[in-house]
Amino acid sequence: MALFLDTIYFNRQPADKVKQALANIHKTLSSGDGLPKGVTVKGGPWYSNEELKLVVVLDMQDHSLTYTAFSNAVTGGMVEKRKLEPIVDWTAVEAFIKS
Repeated sequence: MALFLDTIYFNRQPADKVKQALANIHKTLSSGDGLPKGVTVKGGPWYSNEELKLVVVLDMQDHSLTYTAFSNAVTGGMVEKRKLEPIVDWTAVEAFIKS
């Protein structure tokens, strides 16, 4: 399992465009339809009430397969940037502590 904390920062858009984008993201993340091969949602999504950003935990075997979707979102003007961070389950930290 290769876990990633995926933070997606949105550009300021009219409310109707943001709602439409969030509805599409919700549908994709809830159903799994449209996610690249080997990508599953493990946590979230969560939406910040302070910033225009969405956070989700994904299990991705090959994160390069998400490049096209996010490139399209950036060039389409909806997404400003993405921060993708590899993370490990706490059991990995516990094993490190005990070693």
